[in-house]
Amino acid sequence: MAMTASGMVNQIISEIDQCNDPVQANNGLYKGICDYVEANAEVHYAWAGVNPSGSPDPVVDIKATFKTSGSLSPSGATDCPSALAALSATLNANASLWTVVWPAGFALSPAFDMPAINITASGATDRQSALEHICQEIIDGIKVAATPSAAGTHAAYTGTATFTNIL
Repeated sequence: MAMTASGMVNQIISEIDQCNDPVQANNGLYKGICDYVEANAEVHYAWAGVNPSGSPDPVVDIKATFKTSGSLSPSGATDCPSALAALSATLNANASLWTVVWPAGFALSPAFDMPAINITASGATDRQSALEHICQEIIDGIKVAATPSAAGTHAAYTGTATFTNIL
């Protein structure tokens, strides 16, 4: 399933609406982002492998997912631009902790290389619109990420996975 801003917003709201204080809401925000990415991001690769006798692997496309980690510390920000800058900084720092999860039978290990995400204020006055703007910027940042080609195995086949896109 491809990522959408509205879907990520719904996940975030379901997390933060259960919170009783700003620290919990901060954690809920990050948990909502990460849970949504893990459940919905699709990392696509082209796979070319052969077995020891030289026969090609019939699998030519790989759909992987992400495993996220890290946390969002309270920023102490007193205004929206500072809070968004803190969220950007946390996402960028934690991106190095995110990993690609391969489908069963594949043993590959490329690094995930996400460029810096810069989250900006939208000027929206309602929560839904403001969050949709933030979520779209996060999704856009993730989608331009790339992972290098990776050599590895799939069952008896040895080959290379070449990154194609993230949905």
